[in-house]
Amino acid sequence: MNPATAADGTLVDKKSRPDDERSTLYVVSVTKFILLYALTAGGYVFYWSYRNWASYKEVSGAPIMPVMRAVFWPFFILSLFDKVQNGLDMTGRSYFWHPETRGLLIMLLVMFAVLVSLFFNRPTDTVFVFVANVVLIASCCAMFVEAQRAINMLGGDPQGSHNSAFTCSNVVWMVVGVLYMAFVAYLVFMFEG
Repeated sequence: MNPATAADGTLVDKKSRPDDERSTLYVVSVTKFILLYALTAGGYVFYWSYRNWASYKEVSGAPIMPVMRAVFWPFFILSLFDKVQNGLDMTGRSYFWHPETRGLLIMLLVMFAVLVSLFFNRPTDTVFVFVANVVLIASCCAMFVEAQRAINMLGGDPQGSHNSAFTCSNVVWMVVGVLYMAFVAYLVFMFEG
């Protein structure tokens, strides 16, 4: 038994509650999400995935490992989106975002990025791979934005206003991400020229 306190103060078993009552996920403003995602070259998705799964585990008591789901996030993105949609359906909150299609497109984009890196590995392909990865990161970001809006809707904070301010660690990660991307761009164009 994994007891929790209900709104009226009574204890309830978390595992016996339906998905809609336990789908408290990681609410964040879309602007903050986009900046963190873009300025870390997509690296933010690991943290984002971890926070979503950790929140889900905490509320539901599900026997999952959020760290593993974060590290291998492309394999769990459909499951996460399914949890979001189930929660929206059960709470009667409607949000039109095509979770299955969106999840499959994200998986396809990740697979395409891996294939581009594997098959275009000659020094003359460096600029192509760099540009392709920038396009793929931007495309994935667009896919994640609607997912974040759905999560925010499910969390009862459509604007994500409770998590819109940037923390010191957010700023540090964005600076590290920009420096890393600048270094990679420098190397790409230095060896290409």
